[in-house]
Amino acid sequence: MKIYFNRPIKKEAWGGGSHFITGFYEYLIKLGVNVCFDLDSKNIDFIFMFDPRPDSSGKNGVNHIYQYIQMSPKTKVIQRINDTDIARPLDKPWRIELLLYANQIASHTIFISKWLKNHYIEKGFNDKKNHTVITNGCNQKYYFPKNKKSIKDRKVKIITHHWSDNYMKGFDIYNYLDQHLDFQNYEFSYMGRYNKQYAPKNIKLIPPKYGMEVGNVLRAHDIYITGAKFEACGMHHIEAASCGLPVIYHKDGGGIVEMCKSHGVEVENEQQVLHAIEKIIKNYNVYCQKIDYDRLSEEESYKKYLNVMEKENHVK
Repeated sequence: MKIYFNRPIKKEAWGGGSHFITGFYEYLIKLGVNVCFDLDSKNIDFIFMFDPRPDSSGKNGVNHIYQYIQMSPKTKVIQRINDTDIARPLDKPWRIELLLYANQIASHTIFISKWLKNHYIEKGFNDKKNHTVITNGCNQKYYFPKNKKSIKDRKVKIITHHWSDNYMKGFDIYNYLDQHLDFQNYEFSYMGRYNKQYAPKNIKLIPPKYGMEVGNVLRAHDIYITGAKFEACGMHHIEAASCGLPVIYHKDGGGIVEMCKSHGVEVENEQQVLHAIEKIIKNYNVYCQKIDYDRLSEEESYKKYLNVMEKENHVK
């Protein structure tokens, strides 16, 4: 089997979409699958369209893919949709329209959360078209829990991490904690790119990291918080939970909500966060035990992608 990816792999601190592409590529290579990044290649069985836009070379976008399947009609296009027009309304007003336009040539559509699928249906996606919801997973060689730990008689360590400094990542909550968290009894760390409009006074800032380094930092903490809103699914909260951390999340977190309900506490605004922290501390081991590590595994996610391809091979 030969598969084409329309975006390259990147082994560095990058967004969740890039992490998925890299992990999926490595998984397929181990299985002996031929993965290429050149659409001039022949005999491609499946095209994975991760982004319908052309790349910096002007190729590998939806129009280039369309030209290929005109010459090779047996090739099937699987579109993975992992983005919305909500989190960044000012710089992505065209996002939905382009993704729906590109979807016309897709044999199968994969959404990374139920929330995201429903959002696209509201925007005009035909739910009778072949589609599947497959949530994200993380590399559990990097993201795994620490041996059982106690949070008694010491500072409780809280953390979040984002590679984007977009305000919608939850900076209203993080800045509130910078001003109101009891730093005599708590620590709060932010790993990644902090919003430049703010200069936190009490938050510990950690620069972006990659792979095992991210996991090591997460495991050194006790509770994870994400104030991100309208996320398609995200990776940050999945990595944190896979490292054994209960998660505090926003009710408008989009796909985050369906991934964190079992092992987290939901908040509606920044004022509720302090209470949520206390709630987790009182039942810390209970929340930790509720984490479903199999659900958070990237391999479980990749197996579902292979199942989609297997089904598509039987569709005439």
